[in-house]
Amino acid sequence: MIHFLLVLLLAAACRGYNPEDFIHAFGATNFGFWGATEACKNGSYAYGFQLKMTRVSMPSSSSAVTLAGVNTGEVTSSVMNFGSWNAPLTCHEGTFLRGYNLKSDGTSSDLTAANALRMWCSGPADEELDAAGNKWGAWLQRADCQEDKVICGLSTNVQESQGSFGDDTALNDVRFLCCAL
Repeated sequence: MIHFLLVLLLAAACRGYNPEDFIHAFGATNFGFWGATEACKNGSYAYGFQLKMTRVSMPSSSSAVTLAGVNTGEVTSSVMNFGSWNAPLTCHEGTFLRGYNLKSDGTSSDLTAANALRMWCSGPADEELDAAGNKWGAWLQRADCQEDKVICGLSTNVQESQGSFGDDTALNDVRFLCCAL
């Protein structure tokens, strides 16, 4: 079983946001609560991400999402404190994250919620960054920022720990904020 935490690395230029600027791949599980929306600090865009994953004996995912940027500090929505960091995945120089696809499990007997994440970079190559997760679930529909925007923030739906005898799903869903280039 895999638990994961997503870190988005940031590079530079957004000043605010409108709730209509979020992208969301509908169909994920919805246990827990939506954390605060966190947007880029000091005008930053996301250019990469990193997952924090935990492998445990039972298949239930525990996760959080954090944005981190060059000289900007961290941007974090809801957080679970499990796992270890995998190697970061980054877009080619001068391109930024612009879309994503979440793998979600809401149908097995032991729900694992969010299990893997793919993200796409801006630019003509449509570069795909694939952070492998576990085998459970199905890929939701891809969601992309509008043509003139890239990812600059996020909000996560996280279920808190259910204790020793509960079924922890942790990260259930994520919405990414898009900012104008």
